[in-house]
Amino acid sequence: MSASPLLYVKDLNVAFASRDGGAARAVDGLSLDIAAGETLALVGESGCGKSTTALALMGLLDAPDARVSAAQLRFGGTDLGALDERGWRALRGGGIGMIFQDPLSALNPVRTIGRQIVEALTLHRGVRGRVARGEALELLRLVGIPEPARRYDDYPHRLSGGMRQRVLIAMEQAGEPRLLIADEPTTALDVTIQAQILALLASLQKQTGMALLLITHDLGIVGQLAHRVAVMYAGRKIEERPVDALFDAPLHPYTQRLLRTRPSPTHAASERTRLSEIPGAVPAPGLAPGGCAFAPRCAFAQARCRDDVPDWRAITERDERDEHDEHDEHDEHDEHDEHDERNGGVRCVCADESPLIDARHVHA
Repeated sequence: MSASPLLYVKDLNVAFASRDGGAARAVDGLSLDIAAGETLALVGESGCGKSTTALALMGLLDAPDARVSAAQLRFGGTDLGALDERGWRALRGGGIGMIFQDPLSALNPVRTIGRQIVEALTLHRGVRGRVARGEALELLRLVGIPEPARRYDDYPHRLSGGMRQRVLIAMEQAGEPRLLIADEPTTALDVTIQAQILALLASLQKQTGMALLLITHDLGIVGQLAHRVAVMYAGRKIEERPVDALFDAPLHPYTQRLLRTRPSPTHAASERTRLSEIPGAVPAPGLAPGGCAFAPRCAFAQARCRDDVPDWRAITERDERDEHDEHDEHDEHDEHDEHDERNGGVRCVCADESPLIDARHVHA
């Protein structure tokens, strides 16, 4: 982990008050960090808590029934937990930007796109008038909007889905964010436009050095953009690895099954091969079973899995060596933070004395 990550989150919890007076926990003890210029992908099925995490990091969960807490929540030198609404408004769109999966609902339908970009420029950079208009046009060019001078006075409904997403990205770049949260940014787009938006995000990151928190269920996108991947299930992070390590050897049974649901690139389009699926569904907040939340859907679950909640365990350099040589015995102890959140997973009790399930020895 870098000495000073741009975003540092430790033990984030989000719960919503239930009708019976209790609390339904949507995010449970999540820890993560992101360095400047880095892309962390947050993946999992719908209902795992990914978007709730993003809204919490943006200070947008201000409903009376929402309860957000964290042991530490820092962005640069700012303690996010201590911000009032005025402080959040200055930070949103400035230090931290966010783009959503449905840009039409995120844009103001009764204001032109040019006016909305100028508003962001005025708020975060203090520019007005002709200077603001010129910078807005330059931002539209930067994100690939054709004929920006003509599109400047268009309303959102007159643009295609891909162009609206580009406008939203331009609005966020107006604030020169150090961190961009992209919540399913290509879900509503066709494959061609999806590739263009991903290329645009990668290009902007290279130019500006911003960090990117990519929230998605599309593992193909993860492979293209991410440096590290954090997998969530039922509000908890169950595995976090460098992207190549996770794709090559996923450790948690849920991650293994999630990767198997991808269409295989080796299958011809004419082949009628049934895709793998994970039976059941993610439990709703407050309805997760005791023990491991994935146990009801896991083919390896034992009785203990329904009683014991798995603990997080860091993957040490020795673990990585043992992946290549199971019989190689080392007596020395690697100097490694056992609580390192950047490379590890939960300890699966179904693996008995082994710390984690080894995906290379599981065939299904």
